[in-house]
Amino acid sequence: MRKSQKAMITGGMLAVIAVCTVAPTLSWLSDKTDPVVNTFAGGAISIKLDEALVDTDGKALTGNDAQRVTNNSYKYVPGSVLDKDPTPTVLKGSEECYVFMCVENNLNDKFSINYDTNSWQQVAKADNRTVYIYSETINAEQSEVDVMLNPIFTQVTVSTELTSSDIKALGEKTLTATAYAVQAKSIDKDTAINLAVSQFLPQATEVIPDIS
Repeated sequence: MRKSQKAMITGGMLAVIAVCTVAPTLSWLSDKTDPVVNTFAGGAISIKLDEALVDTDGKALTGNDAQRVTNNSYKYVPGSVLDKDPTPTVLKGSEECYVFMCVENNLNDKFSINYDTNSWQQVAKADNRTVYIYSETINAEQSEVDVMLNPIFTQVTVSTELTSSDIKALGEKTLTATAYAVQAKSIDKDTAINLAVSQFLPQATEVIPDIS
């Protein structure tokens, strides 16, 4: 083989060796962080409504017989004082919320109810249904126990002027309470009231203004 050919071959081998040797040493400066993980969990509101179980005379059972129930039956006579305490409870872990009660009263004016007007404020009324808001928002998000509110009322009193004719005309009537809660975050009181009123009284005839 001539010298010029050997030189070309040798030069080519050196070039290959040079590439193979130098290439692994060419690296970019770099670094890597740990990941930032964002977890999104939806908030929730959970409430319940119950009242004390009563005996055949409409008196709340006490001691070992005491229970909380979702309905009672009453026998009324003139002068009766009947125990009834619809009480909402915001369950632990619930977001801060406004709490409302709607009372549907099908009794007549011979029955009086001792509403707790300090804890509950009337915000709207239509026919025999009235909506009330609790006096403060309730936050059970960090609570280890359920938060029981004050009952909207505790007794129904029957007038001593109720007659046999009144009883016959009245027959069986109902007094119903329903609780409703609306988140407090990002919602002002007026918006929450409007939501509650539309929930219970889509055709409200009277809305109580400015209860703040």
